[in-house]
Amino acid sequence: MPLLQRYLWTQAFWPTVMTLAALTLLALLTQSLQTLDLIVENRQSALTFLKITGLALPQLIGIILPLAAFMAALYALNRMNGDSEIIVAKAAGASPWQIGSPLIRLGILALVVHLLITLFIQPSAFREMRAEILEVRTDLASQLVQAGEFVSPTRNLTLYARNIGVGGELQDVLIHDARDPEDVITHTAKTGVVQRTPAGAALLLSDGTVQQQLPDGSLDVIQFKNYRLDLSDAFAFDTRLRLKPSDLYLHELLRPDPRNFIYGTQKQEFGAEGHSRLAAPLYNVALIMLALCFMVRGEHQRLGYSRRIIICAALGFILRILGFAAASAAEADTALNAVQYAIPGLIILLGGVYLSRRGRVRKRGSRRRIAAYEAGLAAMTGSKAQPLDAAY
Repeated sequence: MPLLQRYLWTQAFWPTVMTLAALTLLALLTQSLQTLDLIVENRQSALTFLKITGLALPQLIGIILPLAAFMAALYALNRMNGDSEIIVAKAAGASPWQIGSPLIRLGILALVVHLLITLFIQPSAFREMRAEILEVRTDLASQLVQAGEFVSPTRNLTLYARNIGVGGELQDVLIHDARDPEDVITHTAKTGVVQRTPAGAALLLSDGTVQQQLPDGSLDVIQFKNYRLDLSDAFAFDTRLRLKPSDLYLHELLRPDPRNFIYGTQKQEFGAEGHSRLAAPLYNVALIMLALCFMVRGEHQRLGYSRRIIICAALGFILRILGFAAASAAEADTALNAVQYAIPGLIILLGGVYLSRRGRVRKRGSRRRIAAYEAGLAAMTGSKAQPLDAAY
């Protein structure tokens, strides 16, 4: 029996890994389209795009993992049923629990991995991603200047830079500042760097000139080595990092700091997110139990198990959707947090009871098959049909 269990573990483990990888890649491509818009709009590098996309990976894996394990379990059990390996195992005296124990262990392993993701990896990755997105949105160089174009980020202020180098350094800069009609100034510089200040923004210019027309019509030109141009009245960015419930750790969700302003306005969302982190991993075991109930128990189907697989797959996806719906509804009613645990917990309980039941012989169907067999035997031998038990 250990040999059979090792074989079933192999049949289910690697399909789980491959299914998880394929579905995660597909979801990652979909997710990256939203990130791509942000990157292109703010003219960021490909490295920034890959970093933000990669930081969304833990959440995607957490969503897909129960479904990947479920699909792999159906695949492995259907393959073994098609090769009559489960029938042979039953004939050798294996119980449904003995046959299904490798898949249950796989579900428990997926549950542990899922918990590690939701409790530790996802919050850490999401905080880093939120900080990176804030950095992109408040990148003053991309907001102020477009290489090779004259840009007016605010009224009566025109900026030009021939090129934007590595690190956001502006090259060959021209600034025409007419915000004060009585003091119109033109700045030129070889290089410039945009910096954030508590008040807003400033532009540090190097190796340039300040040109101003005097009342008599002459042009006053002053050369400088370094010059700081204040742009705080034109740009004021909120650089505070604001975390969402999905960015917080479990203790911050279930026992938050009452001084947290966001908690005061999203108290129910905090609780729903925290309980969802604990309840979602249970689906790794619940869906595998569902697959075992459909594919291990019951009579052998010579024509295949397509109907069972379709019903089981549809039921599994419906249950997972109900789990998402319960988590969403719990944001409005905290009493529904119990439903998040009840759905997978009930499936595990009922599945365990069903797998533990002893199979019952259908006496009525068995008698009909025996009678048909006796009638056929009598027709071939030309003798009177005799009950099988009497013949022995």
